[in-house]
Amino acid sequence: MNEALSSSKTLTVILILSLMMNTASTSIIIALNQKNQTISRMLEEAYTQLSQANTIIAQLSTQLNYTIQQLEYYKRQLEYYATITHSSNFSETITGSSEVNIVAVREVRGDLFTVYYEGVTMKAKVEVTPGNGRILVNTQPNIGIDLQSSIRIATTVAEKYTGVSLKGADIIVSVIADQAVQVVDGPSAGAAITIAIISAVTGLKVNNTVYITGTINPDGSVGSVGGVLEKAIAAAKSGCKLFLVPKGQSNIPILKPIEKTIGNVKIITYQYTIINLESHLKNYGFQVKVVEVENINDVARYMLGEKT
Repeated sequence: MNEALSSSKTLTVILILSLMMNTASTSIIIALNQKNQTISRMLEEAYTQLSQANTIIAQLSTQLNYTIQQLEYYKRQLEYYATITHSSNFSETITGSSEVNIVAVREVRGDLFTVYYEGVTMKAKVEVTPGNGRILVNTQPNIGIDLQSSIRIATTVAEKYTGVSLKGADIIVSVIADQAVQVVDGPSAGAAITIAIISAVTGLKVNNTVYITGTINPDGSVGSVGGVLEKAIAAAKSGCKLFLVPKGQSNIPILKPIEKTIGNVKIITYQYTIINLESHLKNYGFQVKVVEVENINDVARYMLGEKT
């Protein structure tokens, strides 16, 4: 009888201890689960912030590339104006007009973390009239584009190309767009404007199926630009058959998004990759030939049919 009672007490103690251990284990498991959920939320927030930071870095990188291109262009202009000498001789009366397609890039803002760039096409009408060597720029409608200084260089290059002095003429450039836009790379229209001035002076007609992006330098060379892909796509949509780019820019770097999913979080990072512009346009369904040009002679050959 005593042994049975003792065994019963022992089992009771074991049962109580077991219940206590189970309760303690359950509490620990619940606490760990809550901690894991907290850590999981913190990781998701961190990954989201990292994804946003990568997007901002990619946008800043693109903006920096545009800024560097423009600074290089303005540096060449300063060097040119530091060495140029002004002549008081005036030329015979020159009159003429021409029109050329130009392409540019505009900045499009989405939400707080989204900025992207897209190409736009516009018309530039050039009129050469008797005057005093003035450069007049008119935009329709109001367009944020800096052409004044690049037209100065375009005029000088056109003079050298044609052998005709324009010191006794005014150059009026009207940029016409379908809508008001804020473009970010005005100097890239320099080569196209030069061709339009040459066309106005010589009477040679511009081939409107040929588009070009490129700055114009005082020695007549065509300088590199940014946003080549965006401009090429815009030109292709507008009926371009031949797209001229500065030397070395038929193969261009682009930021390629790479998506990675961790748990419920999607992370987008960007890395530079080199693409062939003509092949890339074909992937979009555009049959556009891309040709590199070095100087205004190359450009005139394609856009004016000149063989110089």
